[in-house]
Amino acid sequence: MYIYTYIHTYIHTYIHTYIHTYIHTYIYTCIHTTDHIIYDCARLKEERDRLRAAVNKKEDWPTSKRNLLQRHYKEFSKFINSISFEELNAE
Repeated sequence: MYIYTYIHTYIHTYIHTYIHTYIHTYIYTCIHTTDHIIYDCARLKEERDRLRAAVNKKEDWPTSKRNLLQRHYKEFSKFINSISFEELNAE
């Protein structure tokens, strides 16, 4: 149980910090919400389509942020890491 709690806390903290550091720092031309970046941003359609396809194999899209972190961590990490925040900021 300790290992699960440790891993869960680490993952949650890492993703939360990553999202807030990069999304809120670099994307000021879009609406400044995490929900917008994950679910609506037109500039991230291609990246989101890959995430959506992976999620749809297990459950319906849209899924909650909690489910993205708990059930789709690998796919969600790929989504976040595929975003070029510098390019989004430059446009």
